[in-house]
Formats: sequence, structure tokens, C-alpha cells
Amino acid sequence: MISLSLSNFIKTILNIQDDNISFPEEEYYQVIQKGDHLIKLFKGFLKSDYCACPHCNSKNIVKNGSRIRKIKYIPIQNYNIELELNVQRHICMECKKTFSPSTNIVSDNSSISNNLKFAIALELQKNISLTSIAK
Repeated sequence: MISLSLSNFIKTILNIQDDNISFPEEEYYQVIQKGDHLIKLFKGFLKSDYCACPHCNSKNIVKNGSRIRKIKYIPIQNYNIELELNVQRHICMECKKTFSPSTNIVSDNSSISNNLKFAIALELQKNISLTSIAK
């Protein structure tokens, strides 16, 4: 029997292959209700491994706070799934530009995961009503 950490178990269930995403051992999710929908909100971290500015290649970078990214994911067992990733921001002291790490589960400046976009595209191939797709 293979023993998985809680973080690796969540990543396996949600099919996340990005090694820079991790989940805490405690308070990693909560169930909230928005209107008629139940949402499982998983809270995680997106680590960065920057050693130089991506704009000017300067090594003079410092941490500059963090931001929360909410990402809609594929529904599981009548629950809508959202990831709330805490993303570390950095600033370059040379060019003064800010930057954050990116991940392969979602495009930059998007809140819809690539897996959900793919699932929607598959549903659109079927000959069904728009009301059914929206559900």
C-alpha cells in the first residue's frame, strides 16, 4: 500500500501535476454555499522558485506580498470545486516590475482551470441544449 501525504492525495484526486502547488495539513478545505450550489473550496499554496527577474534577468528580487487566486475546477459528486491558491508576488529592485509564478493548471489572468475548459469543450461537441450545458 502506498502512503500519500494529504497534499499529494488532494493533488491526485484533483489531477494536479504541478509540483509547485501544495496544500496545508490543516484547514485545507471548507464547504460553502452560494445560492443553490455547494462549493468545496480547497486552499493551497503556489510556490515560486525565481532566482532572477523574468524581465531583466537581475538577481536583485525581493518578496512583495501575496495574492489569492480563485480557480474554478471540474465539479465532483454534485459539488462545485474551487481552488484558492496563495501566490507569492515578487518585485525586481532593478526594473521595478512585479511578477508571480504561473502554473499549468490555469492560464495567466484566468479563473477557469484548463481541465474545466476542456470539459466544457467536450460538452459543446454534443448536440444538447445550452441550458443543459450551463448546469
